[in-house]
Amino acid sequence: MNITGILPAIVTPFGPDGDVNTDALRSLAAYQIEKGCNGFFVCGSAGEGVLMNMDERSRVVEAMVSEASGQVPIIVHVGAVSTGEAVELAKHARKSGASAVSSIPPLYYKLSWDAIIGHIRAIAEAAELPTYYYHIPYITNVVPTAAELAQMIDSIENLDGIKFSSTDLYLLWETLEIAPRKPNVLFGSDQQLLAGLAMGADGGIGSTYNYMTGWFAELYSAFRRNDYAGAKKVQDMINRAIQLYFKFGGNRGTEKMMTSLLGFEIGPPRQPNSPFPAERVDALRKEMEELGLIPG
Repeated sequence: MNITGILPAIVTPFGPDGDVNTDALRSLAAYQIEKGCNGFFVCGSAGEGVLMNMDERSRVVEAMVSEASGQVPIIVHVGAVSTGEAVELAKHARKSGASAVSSIPPLYYKLSWDAIIGHIRAIAEAAELPTYYYHIPYITNVVPTAAELAQMIDSIENLDGIKFSSTDLYLLWETLEIAPRKPNVLFGSDQQLLAGLAMGADGGIGSTYNYMTGWFAELYSAFRRNDYAGAKKVQDMINRAIQLYFKFGGNRGTEKMMTSLLGFEIGPPRQPNSPFPAERVDALRKEMEELGLIPG
């Protein structure tokens, strides 16, 4: 499988009771498809997958497959601390009709690279689907070399790709250069998507895509038709919005509020993430209007 284009790392809406709001999730997914996305990354960092129990994660996957399957591919993040839990989530993803699975390395314990490969292999074998290693070192503190990433690709038959959420463009280049077979790379540093595509990525997965789906689709389209000046112009627009995101906290609460201000019932993030301060909503709305993210 070679997934390309723009895949929002879709946020998971929660209702007033704290439960998963699948109706709002479906509405957001439909909106993002209309805006030109090419797939979804479900229950990832933006989707707060690791903060949900297995039943909640399963319901999110089922809702997304029901809403979007047959239109765009769905990659399900199944990462968990224990291999057993990740394996069960991978099996559920396959049975639900997902297109692929992805996983971070297991958190908490410091493990050898061989142990991490074993964890990812168990997930890939259970899923019987294309599998993506989720490289996000600023969260996991797992920093493999290009040689180690190439070893993982060589060791796991259906490890088809990497969700590469790092600003280390040289590592991306070197991995593509030495890997025994070219992985399908989906780039996860939103503020550098154009550079990631130029370095060899096939598309992007990002959290800020939730409220900038159309802009990211426009950037990708410009890149594909070799309009690099046009793509750079859109990347500049995106990066100004990312500056705004960081100005207002740069966290899950900010992200969910920016998505909510598009008109969706997203709700607050799950603890220990903090909700967006109510007293700052009007200021955020005003600056989003000035950037053209929402109508003025």
